[in-house]
Amino acid sequence: MNESLEQVASARREKWREDGLWRSPSVFVSGQVPESSLRTAAGKTVQDAVLFSSSNYLGLAEHPEIKSAVKESVDNYGAGSGGSRLTTGTSELHVAVEAAAARLTGYPDSVFFATGYQANLSTLQALASPELTITSDARNHASIIDGCRLAKASGACLVVTAHRDTRAVEDALATRTTKYALVVTDGLFSMDGVLAPLPELSRVAREYGAWLMVDDAHSFGTVGDRGLGLPEYFGVQPDIQIITASKALGAEGGLVATSKPVAQLLRQQARSFVFSTSPTPATSAAVLAAFKLIESDPSLVSQLQDNIAYWHNTRGTTPQQGPIIPVHVGDEAAAMDASAALLDQGFVVPAIRWPTVARGAAILRVTLMATHTRAQIDALCAELDQLGL
Repeated sequence: MNESLEQVASARREKWREDGLWRSPSVFVSGQVPESSLRTAAGKTVQDAVLFSSSNYLGLAEHPEIKSAVKESVDNYGAGSGGSRLTTGTSELHVAVEAAAARLTGYPDSVFFATGYQANLSTLQALASPELTITSDARNHASIIDGCRLAKASGACLVVTAHRDTRAVEDALATRTTKYALVVTDGLFSMDGVLAPLPELSRVAREYGAWLMVDDAHSFGTVGDRGLGLPEYFGVQPDIQIITASKALGAEGGLVATSKPVAQLLRQQARSFVFSTSPTPATSAAVLAAFKLIESDPSLVSQLQDNIAYWHNTRGTTPQQGPIIPVHVGDEAAAMDASAALLDQGFVVPAIRWPTVARGAAILRVTLMATHTRAQIDALCAELDQLGL
């Protein structure tokens, strides 16, 4: 007799637990602010813990202008968007968000998706064909990986290249058998906190007639003089720049900044754009307000960048761009113990282990916000020193 769905799920669940892969998230009972309150998976309530693990990099999730815009949008447009973008789900807020993103990034157009995951997934799905080769960095985000899988199912050839290995990308482009090629990379890699070698990738892409797509999820709002991501920082504009509104913008959603023909194609053929209900008025208003703040108040980005520089100076580590700071531990159990010890001292810093990173390469993943104080940074650095990290 066949096993029931519940039996199969239970067996797989227990195997996952036995392999040490079970995750039990804490539940936050406050906003994503530097001093947050939460309930741990063990049921312990922690008040005013210093949060060093949020992607709310600029503190915009609680910015009064954004909260005011959200409240006004609900009053004017209601709670839901009412449909997908090609039916009844396009409002003037969606149009304004797309225009603002295009203006800020310097592209002719942009397309607003409900999530950054959808933006990556559906862009790769829509561009795929048997005439396309895609090169993808081995440490690209899961949304790119899944998008590449969909593209491969549509006949595209996929080559996964070693992390930040421009020579491997060049070899893949030089030996491809397809007419077209697309180089896809994270901008700021979400685990090791390093930047993609965009100038080199751009040079190689141009030399071999390939297109270039950069997922700037963690670098838009954090990298570059105005916080406009890798294209601003390096002075190189790829064919496609992905922006995620759920990080520095403090909201939700994803945007694909690109040329008008590509944007128009995505609006017709990107499946999550066509078949998903569009972002809510509240989400759209929050993203639009965040764009306006980044454009009008450069101190938001400079304060974050000052905190990043202060961290590296305090720790004596090599300065780097971006708010993601991996503290290398190695052993998975030791990383979990270190994370628990930090929480006991009032710091929220998660342990990241396999399968997110390689086995034996566990880290504590620190993320900095513009709203952290120097005293809070000093205190965490002191605790890490006490742990021998």
